[in-house]
Amino acid sequence: MKNKKMTPRIRFKGFTDAWEERKLGQYTKLITKGTTPKDKTGIGDVNFVKVENITNDKIYPINKIKQNEHDNYLKRSRLEEKDILFSIAGTLGRTAIVNKSILPANTNQALAIIRGYDFDANFLITSLSGNVVKEYIRRNPTVGAQPNLSLEQVGNLLVNTPNAEEQQKIGSFFKQLDDTIALHQRKLDLLKEQKKGFLQKMLV
Repeated sequence: MKNKKMTPRIRFKGFTDAWEERKLGQYTKLITKGTTPKDKTGIGDVNFVKVENITNDKIYPINKIKQNEHDNYLKRSRLEEKDILFSIAGTLGRTAIVNKSILPANTNQALAIIRGYDFDANFLITSLSGNVVKEYIRRNPTVGAQPNLSLEQVGNLLVNTPNAEEQQKIGSFFKQLDDTIALHQRKLDLLKEQKKGFLQKMLV
């Protein structure tokens, strides 16, 4: 969709071209999702990523599945490096990029897998976790009553997009902010634990 042009209020120096509205599915090779494992033991050698394992655009896998399910029943949703995970059920809009360190890995039906995208990865997760879903719900208010998106609806999401160089600068900028927030969050969590320890030891 190249008929709608727009420009943001704040930009990096040197960029003046209008942005274009892109339908996600037209600039992505694959949008799919997983399913629920048959084996409910949570034991295995393969990471199994759920929505609750994504925090601050990062994946913290806890659950496991067996290799034979990963290779057979859940073959469609085997994750690859640089895949983007996007929550489409319950809490909408959580995003993360799949890093090699968590592979082999798989996921369930609450997370869409976006692969082969023609966007800067950090720019795309910033956009998807920002106003893209809110704007879609505004245009399609029935989605808000039942917090889930179909794969077709994910493909219809509209991403306001600049050229590749500006995407990279924006993506890097917000990744740096997210990394800083995550660092301070860890420090805050440690301070809270430290305070709890002092309260237990210093007050009777």
